[in-house]
Amino acid sequence: PGPLISPLTAGAGACDPSPVTTSQAETAAPRPEAATRIVRDERLYTGFRLLLRAALALAMIGSGIARLIPVQMPPLRPLDLLQRLGELTQGELLRGLIGASPVFQSFTGLAALLGGVLLLFSRTALLGALICAANLAMAVTLAFCYDLPSKLYVSCLLFLSLLLLAPHLRRLIDLFFLDRAVEPAEAPPAAGGWSDRLLPLLGLGVIAWGAAVAVPRFGQLHPPKPPFYGAWAVEELTVDGEESADPRQWRWAVFQDPDALDVELRIGSRKRYALDLDRAGKTLTLDRRARFTFQEPEEGVLVLEGRLDGRRTRAKLRRMRLSSPWFHWITDPSQYE
Repeated sequence: PGPLISPLTAGAGACDPSPVTTSQAETAAPRPEAATRIVRDERLYTGFRLLLRAALALAMIGSGIARLIPVQMPPLRPLDLLQRLGELTQGELLRGLIGASPVFQSFTGLAALLGGVLLLFSRTALLGALICAANLAMAVTLAFCYDLPSKLYVSCLLFLSLLLLAPHLRRLIDLFFLDRAVEPAEAPPAAGGWSDRLLPLLGLGVIAWGAAVAVPRFGQLHPPKPPFYGAWAVEELTVDGEESADPRQWRWAVFQDPDALDVELRIGSRKRYALDLDRAGKTLTLDRRARFTFQEPEEGVLVLEGRLDGRRTRAKLRRMRLSSPWFHWITDPSQYE
């Protein structure tokens, strides 16, 4: 007779024909050292992402405030608009173009601020990184193409945004290019604890600090406009009753600052006079010695009569239209003829 096999033994053998030995079980189980290393690596990863988010978010928020309240690119004033294009560097030309439209400057600041604020929170950090990358890609392009001194700075910020996007690159490609369903991230990129809650407080502090700096600066860049504000072309100039052909005489007169009159001479140089204007008495005095009376025979025309450098002088000035209103639904082509 063969060996006796108990039902218990037969069932165990049928269910597990190759029983696991003690050494195999020890090998399959995770070792405490490996588990500790995994936890440490996860903490380093989340902490590193938190530092990246903080560095990029605070920089974008500060820059965004300075453009949302348009003080980063100063507005163009009459003397700026009279400057010859050939005298400007590429960077100065770009700053002038952006400063000419405060609404556009505010829009770019709002985009940067939005990206920075979204980076402050773990759930919206990916969207914030995408917005910041788009903003910084354009900033890097302008910096290199217009030779701005901020090339390295904006390039580093773009690199930070790409580092934040790198772990999600496969999911972003599936979503935007391959039209595939995208599952949520396996592990949310959050450090948790007090350090992650501190980031929104830092962002709020940068917003308050940026506004405290930008608001007074905005007032300095937009002082009250003096009477006759703008640029005036000298249409007629007579000295001692004869039309003057002296190249050192006036070509343009600019009322920009409250107590000054800036004049560009025919030879191209500029001269500034201290101005004392009396609207009630219809007089103006230059450098406390040349006194003129003025009349406004029609809108946009100013006639000065008096003595300049000891000689009887009469000048007829006409206001120059240096820029048109900032927005038109329908543009009149005759304005650009």
